[in-house]
Amino acid sequence: MQEQTEPHPMVRTFLYVSAMTDSMRIVNPLPGTIPIFKVPSIEEAGEKPPVDFADLLAKGINSVNDLTRESEKLTVDLALGKPVELHQVMLASTKASIALELLIEIRNKVLEAYQEISRMPV
Repeated sequence: MQEQTEPHPMVRTFLYVSAMTDSMRIVNPLPGTIPIFKVPSIEEAGEKPPVDFADLLAKGINSVNDLTRESEKLTVDLALGKPVELHQVMLASTKASIALELLIEIRNKVLEAYQEISRMPV
């Protein structure tokens, strides 16, 4: 009798991704993995696609700003004793924090790319 072994990580990834191709279902085919949620594209969401990178960046900055405002509002409401659950405040705060970190990393990558391009000989 042959002993079952754990599949190679690449095989597990392939199996996981192939199981997620039916994006209307959220399944967890392998234990210990996180299901991937389908994020609709801009066209599927019914929004006009950004014309250029500046529009995309402005939209990202605005969404980070909205998340930060929501977090601050929930924090103030909790401090004032309004009926707000602590977990809602923590989730909003974490979302805002992660969004800001992502925006900072995007800025850093854009600056690195600009510096790399400016160092290229003409």
